[in-house]
Amino acid sequence: MKDESKNKFRDSLGDLLNDLPDEVEGLSNNSEELQPVRVDSGQATALVKAKNKAEKVMNSLLTFYLSEEIIAEHEYIRAKAQLDESALSMLIRQMQNSETAITLLMETIHEGDVSPRMFEVLSDLQRTLLDIIKSQTMYMVAIEENAKKISRDVDVYHSTESSTSNKQSGIKSRGTKDLMRALQDTIKEEDIEDVDGNENEE
Repeated sequence: MKDESKNKFRDSLGDLLNDLPDEVEGLSNNSEELQPVRVDSGQATALVKAKNKAEKVMNSLLTFYLSEEIIAEHEYIRAKAQLDESALSMLIRQMQNSETAITLLMETIHEGDVSPRMFEVLSDLQRTLLDIIKSQTMYMVAIEENAKKISRDVDVYHSTESSTSNKQSGIKSRGTKDLMRALQDTIKEEDIEDVDGNENEE
């Protein structure tokens, strides 16, 4: 009895499957229709612009405090600049995204959606934008201070021109004060007469 009921069920299921159409309306095998719709929002272009802006800022900053020869000579300076450039480009991109979101939200509110939730989201976005601006300002100050420190370190530890000229003159110094002291000591040792002083005495 059970076997007969199973066979009947299988036969009825087979009949149902055979009655199905080969293609269901609205579901075709057209590959173009199955492709996801891609919306070009210009994100890639905006990211490239942010990177270019960050690169321009970093190049201007480094060349302001360091010469191109020093930048090309020291690998650490170039590697640090690339890290700073990457972080700065992300900050710039986040600021652009926040500005875009605020603009779109403002347009939605102007079109008539004046629910309290919209104003709450707008307030949060504006607060986020201010935080990003503060972070960007602080980061710029930090990388500028780092560039100043590198410039000082290069002057102290990697100064080639001043050390060469000082060795030729027999004077070893690091800095203007030491150089002036060395010159005064040299004048005293050689007993150089002050010509102007002698003329005034006459």
